[in-house]
Amino acid sequence: MNFPIQEIWIDTEAADASLTKNIVRKFPQAKVIETDQKNASRLMRELELAADPFSRGKKILRLIRHRGVFVKPCPGTPEYVCCGLKILHVGQGCPMDCRYCALQAYFNRPVLELFVNVEDLFSDLTQYLKQNGDTFQRLCTGEFTDSLALDNLTGLAPRLVEFFASVPNASLEIKTKTDAIDPLLDVDPKGRVIMAFSVNARGITRRDELRAAPLQKRLEAALRTQKKGYLLAFHFDPIVPLQGWYEEYSSTVDSIFRTVDSSRIAWISLGVLRFVAGLKEVAEARFGKIPYFHDGFLRGLDGKCRLHADRRIEVYSRVADRIRRHAPDARIYLCMESPHVWKKSLGIDMQHDRDLEAYLNSALQKEVRPNQGGTSCKKFLPEPHLKNF
Repeated sequence: MNFPIQEIWIDTEAADASLTKNIVRKFPQAKVIETDQKNASRLMRELELAADPFSRGKKILRLIRHRGVFVKPCPGTPEYVCCGLKILHVGQGCPMDCRYCALQAYFNRPVLELFVNVEDLFSDLTQYLKQNGDTFQRLCTGEFTDSLALDNLTGLAPRLVEFFASVPNASLEIKTKTDAIDPLLDVDPKGRVIMAFSVNARGITRRDELRAAPLQKRLEAALRTQKKGYLLAFHFDPIVPLQGWYEEYSSTVDSIFRTVDSSRIAWISLGVLRFVAGLKEVAEARFGKIPYFHDGFLRGLDGKCRLHADRRIEVYSRVADRIRRHAPDARIYLCMESPHVWKKSLGIDMQHDRDLEAYLNSALQKEVRPNQGGTSCKKFLPEPHLKNF
């Protein structure tokens, strides 16, 4: 997949990087602007005054040296059960344009940012895994950007696969809404890399996931990577329960299991639409009225707008049931939900973060089993509150 880049901003510290020079050569028609901190701030302020800074920013590529850490904890909250995933921070911003995308509200820099100091990333990653060598580590790319949308510029994903294929105490999950998997097919993941595809109802995919690969293309890419030794994951997030939602999501579930070998699916996640305050206003200023933002949302324990727990339980129960018709032993998990919702929807006693970590680790390490103990979320709020949110 190719995305139009009209401008390339090059921070002074990134100008001499070999990756910077390689990327610039790929866009001979793009306007190249070298920036120091002051000039970059001015350009950003000018961009923010545009009628739609996000649309404009998706055509601007900023090349920088990342000065922070490259391995970060998943931005979960203690009020809900979190899977303990670690984020491998490879860049920020996405050239696709999903109407519901949380990045519209999270970032105040609407351009696409790529980190050109790739060797620092590998050094940081190596040090992190060495320091945490006594525990199994699940890492992923694709939290603040799509893992593969710009990989044709960086060539990072195949290098990461090679790296993780030789690491005994870690796995890598590569999350994407593209079908840009060709460079990964020549690398043996040795069972340590999960190709994860974000999926949705076909109607949502067509209307709301602008410039993303069609659902069938993603599933075909999943099959191709599976045949090359990659484990698979599918993320139904966000599930948008509009009228007729069950039939549409059932169709997607059925398509997955018609296409790939279910025994090679590591896990499937479910997450009903939730969003930070302000996202609705930003998205509707860009795209016009979006019906699903006007459902009956409540303020959740994490401050996000969420549907009532009873509705979420119904959605999770029915989608999980459809999945289990195809794969009774499928490892299904909920993204950022309470123990109450876990129990009522999936029938699983998931009380604490470490329980979920063990549950997912067991997909990769057969000797690991979920911990039946753990600290209850009652530690944070009394049970009546959990039942509503």
